Parts: sequence; structure tokens; C-alpha cells
Amino acid sequence: MADWRDEYRTLIEDCRKREQKLSAWDADFLDSISSRLDDNKPLTPKQIECLDGIWERATKNG
Repeated sequence: MADWRDEYRTLIEDCRKREQKLSAWDADFLDSISSRLDDNKPLTPKQIECLDGIWERATKNG
């Protein structure tokens, strides 16, 4: 059964696979929200929006 965190973990992993496109802040933010997910804490709407933005930048043009 899919967990509510799975979609966020997938986005985080997609970003990490393209770490050369991430800033240090982006990488730290991904670590921070990963920890929240590990602790079974939901992401805030602002964190989700930020994750979406990082994912868009990291995955742009492959």
C-alpha cells in the first residue's frame, strides 16, 4: 500500500540524482524534509511548494 510520503520521497530522490544542479541550500533543504518524513511529520504547504520548485529546476532538460 502506498504511503502518503512516497510521492515526496520520489521527488527528493529525483533531485538527488541530479545533485550537480542543486545549490547547497537545496541539498540541505532536501535533507531537512527527508528527516521530517522519516519522523512521520507532514510537510507544510510552503515546504511542498519549495520541493516542487527544486524538483522543477533539477529535472528541467532531463
